[in-house]
Order: sequence, then structure tokens, then C-alpha cells
Amino acid sequence: MENDLKDFLSELNINIKQGDRSIISPLEIDIYLPEYKLAFEFNGVYWHSELFKDKNYHFIKTEMCENAGVQLIHIYEDDWLFKQNIVKSKILNLLNKSQQISVERCEIKEIEDNDLIKNFLNENHIQGYIGSKIRIGLFYDNFLISLMIFGNGKTSSMKINNTKTFELLRYCDKLNISVLGGTLKIFNYFIKNYNPTNIITYMDRSWGIDPLYKDIGFKLIHKTRPNYYYVMDGIRKNRLNFRKDELMSEGYESDKTEHEIMMERNIFRIYDSGDLKFEYVS
Repeated sequence: MENDLKDFLSELNINIKQGDRSIISPLEIDIYLPEYKLAFEFNGVYWHSELFKDKNYHFIKTEMCENAGVQLIHIYEDDWLFKQNIVKSKILNLLNKSQQISVERCEIKEIEDNDLIKNFLNENHIQGYIGSKIRIGLFYDNFLISLMIFGNGKTSSMKINNTKTFELLRYCDKLNISVLGGTLKIFNYFIKNYNPTNIITYMDRSWGIDPLYKDIGFKLIHKTRPNYYYVMDGIRKNRLNFRKDELMSEGYESDKTEHEIMMERNIFRIYDSGDLKFEYVS
């Protein structure tokens, strides 16, 4: 599968170095694109699980590349197998090889149709669908091509004024398309119509540091430690599905930890590179 990724990149006529040890010596980078300062790690979900890799393995590689001025992208086996179209689209966008559409040719609308939102996110966002209350899209010839969604505003009464905090939950364009100026247009619409005091958002470091957030006024405020997933049937599963109370309800012993129970079931953890937390303050 790493060779499949290399072949995809080669078809784009890009200079590729495979198995490079010059960037973060003595560690190896699977694929490196020197002219883009962009690197790729291909992570098999079994061989990169806790059976073989320390929980900080992906995090350390990400930090080392960042310190060397290289953006490291972690591509996990299950994403390549089951979300390959999205992975390839994201890569094309990183390389500025997506089809570009000017925002002036688009119409901005708030979206009520939850099925439209669900289908669009599952087809175009690597993390898929999540529930939201505020959904703002850009339409080109009446087709949704860009979407930004937010969590509900939480209003807390203060002596001087009210504060409204929101969370930016997802943003993506349609596969293989980049809407020039789209992010800023949607974000400015949200600011104007919802008057937030501050907005937070999280970015999975598996895809490096996207300048998108800083471009629209967010500031990086925190780097989280690695998160973990459980690998079942070759797919990473959210750890929240395996909380100890859930496992106990299925009949597992209360005197054992979540991890001990899962290890006995031969279900192992895999760690990512952590998240980046950004905040926008009005």
C-alpha cells in the first residue's frame, strides 16, 4: 500500500525520495517530496499498534519533522483502504493540484437538510459526519461544494456582557476541488450572523499544520498528547466505545482496567500524533 501511495504521487510528476533518513536521522521517513517540504508516513494499523510502537512514536516523528521545517502526513492503513478517494483529494489539495473554483462564482447558504450534510461529510471529510446545529455551505451551480459546521453557541451571563463560545467542528470542500477564498467567506458570514465571543477548533496532527486556521484569525493555544484507538478487524475504533462501564455492562470483571480487558481480548491500541487546539477571539 505504501507503494500504491508512491505510484499515485509519481503520476503527478513529483520528485520522490523513498526511505529517507536525512531529515530526522536516524529515523526513517517513508516518502519525502523535497520541493514541497512534505513527507508521508504509511501506518499499518497492526504493525504500528502498541505491540510494536511506543505510544509517542507518531507524535515524536511529527515533532521532529516540524522542527526540521517539514510537514509530515500520517496515512493510516484503514483510511487508505476505505477512504482512499478522500485521502487522495487531501493530498492533491496540499500539492495545489485540485480543481480551483473562485468563491465569487458561489452562493452562500445555511443548510437545513441533515441528509445533505451527512452525505457530504461522509463522502468528503476524513472524519466523516458529526451532528451540528449551524451548517453553512457554498453552492456552485446549485451543488454543495464547500461546507463549514459549528457546534451550538453556549451563552453564559456575565456582569458586563454575555459570552458566546462555539466550536468549529468540520470544514471541507468537495473531493478534488479547492474553493479559492471559500474558507474566509463562510467564516466571515458566521462571524457577522452569530457574533461569537470566541471559537475553538481542533485539528488532527496526522495531516500536519493547515495554515487555514491561522489565515482566518485563529491562534494555536495547545498541543495535546497522542490519542489512542482500538484496532478491530483492521479498523481503528473510537476508544469511547470501550469505556470500562461499557465493558462491565457486557459482563467483564470490574477489578480489571479497560486496557487489561481489551488486551485479554487481543484488541490493541494504536496512537496518533495528538491534536492542535486553536482559538479565535473576537
